[in-house]
Amino acid sequence: MKVSNETKVGLIAAFAITVLILGFNFLKGETLFSKNNTYYAVYDKVDGLFRSNPVVFHGVSVGTVTSVEMDYKSRQVIVSVQVPKELEIPKNSTLKITNNDLLGSKAIEIIIPHDSIALPTLAVTGDTLISKKDAGMAQALTSVLSPLSESINKVLGNVDAAISDVSLNSTLQDLSEALASFKTTAVKMNALLDGKDAQVDAILSNIESMTKDLKTSTPKINEIVASLDETTQELAAMDLKGLSTEMTAAISEIKKTLSSIQAGEGSLGKLATDDALWNNLNKATHDLDSLVNDIIKYPRRYTGITEKQRKKGDEQKEVEEGITLPDDK
Repeated sequence: MKVSNETKVGLIAAFAITVLILGFNFLKGETLFSKNNTYYAVYDKVDGLFRSNPVVFHGVSVGTVTSVEMDYKSRQVIVSVQVPKELEIPKNSTLKITNNDLLGSKAIEIIIPHDSIALPTLAVTGDTLISKKDAGMAQALTSVLSPLSESINKVLGNVDAAISDVSLNSTLQDLSEALASFKTTAVKMNALLDGKDAQVDAILSNIESMTKDLKTSTPKINEIVASLDETTQELAAMDLKGLSTEMTAAISEIKKTLSSIQAGEGSLGKLATDDALWNNLNKATHDLDSLVNDIIKYPRRYTGITEKQRKKGDEQKEVEEGITLPDDK
């Protein structure tokens, strides 16, 4: 029996269409020949979960997300997943949306409660399981960095409280008053010397003449001494003793404050003498830096979707660094 060309073309076209459909379903992650169970879960929002995302159980990919659809009446998202029939899932199991890697891709994790072993009421295909959603990447990083940020803010608050302490403010105020008094004295001295440039020039001229011929300059030296005596009397009339007392008190307060800091008293003293606080901050910074460097150098250890991919990242680190990583299984 001779087969016509039209029949051959039709058979080839049907075969090509069948292969295309099977290949398309295979690329979506659907198994082609094994039998699966379909389960559903309802979420308020899915935050980046898409069709064909993996379904994992104990860290192993066991199925795929087959649909993510919106129920426009209830405004909830209905997600369906397919897993092999061989994987028996109790009815009180949970389908939890989790972060699959550090890039933010999502997966659904099957969580079976411990008491399900004693009560093996199994779910059947088409059942709706308990839904749960993990925190996003931003919330996860915030939960890690928030305690460190609070510690730093607490340290800065203690430093600010120590700087704004009453005794320190009082000392600074006394020092400011002493400097103001010294400035007033300088103004008075400038006023005293104002208009006496001729006398100062005469004093300098007399000193120069005295160095040339001390014996012949005795009368002029007497005039200089008389002029200096007059100037000394005017300076004595000023309240230099009070200024000296205020500066002494200010210096005493500064010494007292510095002694308290060196003795470790108060918040500022503890900050200056307690090495444990700085060691903790340095260790936290070093650990975070080591983690970031390890992620940059061996990204497959953290971004691998399957355990095999992450295992390759571990093997790469062991070869390059000559170490043996502990087995987490």
